[in-house]
Amino acid sequence: MQNKVLMILCDGMRPDAVTKCGHPFAKELMSTAKYNPCAQTVFPSWTLPCHFSLFTSRTPDEHGILGNTYVPGERKGLFEQLRDNGKSTSFFYSWGELKDLHKPYSLCYGKFVSEEYFPRRTVTEMLEEDCEKFINEQKPDFAFLYLETTDTIGHEIGWGTEEYYSAANHSFGLIEKIMANIPKDYSVIVLADHGGHDNTHGTADPIDMTIPLFIKTDHEIDEEKFASANIIDVAPTICDIIGILHSKEWRGKSLLK
Repeated sequence: MQNKVLMILCDGMRPDAVTKCGHPFAKELMSTAKYNPCAQTVFPSWTLPCHFSLFTSRTPDEHGILGNTYVPGERKGLFEQLRDNGKSTSFFYSWGELKDLHKPYSLCYGKFVSEEYFPRRTVTEMLEEDCEKFINEQKPDFAFLYLETTDTIGHEIGWGTEEYYSAANHSFGLIEKIMANIPKDYSVIVLADHGGHDNTHGTADPIDMTIPLFIKTDHEIDEEKFASANIIDVAPTICDIIGILHSKEWRGKSLLK
């Protein structure tokens, strides 16, 4: 039974990017994993509020992060829950504001690479390689890989553009690579934090609020719950896969039976 989790988040990836990016592994994953193209994120659909909702299983009104600026507060997130239950964690990312997703010493290993100093696709390739290597060498209970390019291209060139779908294609190439090369005792969750339109996001429009969600696991998924999945349901699901209780403060539901 798979009792470890790799979660991969493609920032700003809309569900249409899955079908329009042209990468064969995106199509393969739709058939080999549980896939919901209509999962929902939280409002406001900005990157930091969405990530805090993902990791604390609470809405922005509850965790207090309403924009892309961190506001200190007492929040027990996934990293803390895993640490308190003796589980190991790792985090690979390129957007500096995400550093506050974990409290001091709740994270076992973190790797940050900046798009300010390296080309975008090089950054995601470096993070994938580092994450893959760490998983194979250290076998953490939980690993989080953040892929930023779809969001940065969305802001600069536009969601739904040729360049945007090309960024999604590149992301699925990295997802295919890491999934092929890590141990088979890892369940893999692939999702986005929000969608986007024109050159922005953050609104309550469905194009900003609807996200793709894949879960590839040998655990049994509750089909009814999965059909109405929200980003706040992911942390409880991860705890369920790993085999620990989730925090009583969390609002989401596990998507497993």
